[in-house]
Amino acid sequence: MSITREKIMELGETLIRTKGYNAFSYQDISSELGIKNAAIHYYFPSKENLGTSIVRTNIQRFEEMLENMHSRGFDEWQQLETFIKIYIKSHREQKLCIVGSLGPDFNTLNETTKTELVRMTEIILKWLADILTKGRDKKLFFFKEDPQNKAVVIFSSLVASLQLTRIIDRLDYKNIYQSITENLKP
Repeated sequence: MSITREKIMELGETLIRTKGYNAFSYQDISSELGIKNAAIHYYFPSKENLGTSIVRTNIQRFEEMLENMHSRGFDEWQQLETFIKIYIKSHREQKLCIVGSLGPDFNTLNETTKTELVRMTEIILKWLADILTKGRDKKLFFFKEDPQNKAVVIFSSLVASLQLTRIIDRLDYKNIYQSITENLKP
């Protein structure tokens, strides 16, 4: 991948996660990077191409994280904590996650980007439900709900809490993390 393409994607993702998909243009990217709009169009003929590429890159990163955790022998608690740390880092950087950023704009996204965003969300929820099930079977996690429902509650709590901390900046994000983990202990 060319350095220019990487920089465009990095800045595009930052703009999506800080301003929102519909709130930035190629002009924002070209001004920041000191390149012409034509250079952006060379790599990404449309904003939809850029958005889809960013979602696909996030899927790839997530799958690489899972492979890394698996190869390192992480148990279900370690996997959950690693996942939650992504949101702690996003909070510290004052960014939304890609799902939380694109969710409000979902109906304005093109079909390919929508499909990839749905796929990413389903991958995360399936993985989360799987580790919750395995963790409960191993008596690491204790909860009564269906694992799929519990996964939705945890994921939506993480996504929504990033959005709420933008509005109410005095929310202690570590308390949100602790609340999620405490609800899984006996």
